[in-house]
Amino acid sequence: MVLRACLGVVLAMSAIGMSACQSAAQETPAVLVSADAETLARVRSVLAGAMNRSSVELGPGDLTQTSTISVLPPGLGPLEGRSTVVPAQFSLVLRGGRCLARRQDTGEAFDLAGVACRPLSRAP
Repeated sequence: MVLRACLGVVLAMSAIGMSACQSAAQETPAVLVSADAETLARVRSVLAGAMNRSSVELGPGDLTQTSTISVLPPGLGPLEGRSTVVPAQFSLVLRGGRCLARRQDTGEAFDLAGVACRPLSRAP
């Protein structure tokens, strides 16, 4: 009886582990379909929430060509001479038809609702 219960727990854990692997495997590196002002405003808004800031500035780069987004650190205060803070890095990915920004240092994903992405490897 105890053996049967243990076997059930092991099988359930295996199924959960396998579904987690399948979810991660279904993510595809992506780029934006368009980098117009409205699209970039939506991306900045989501990433500002991800960074717990009211607004963010994106680093240089054409997000229709590269899947890496840099969020620049806040500017220096009046009494600061320099900062050792580095930009936060996000990766654009497609999962289940949704465009997400995955924070590279934490792995946390943020839904870019209303933003169109395409797989990185496919030509526009």
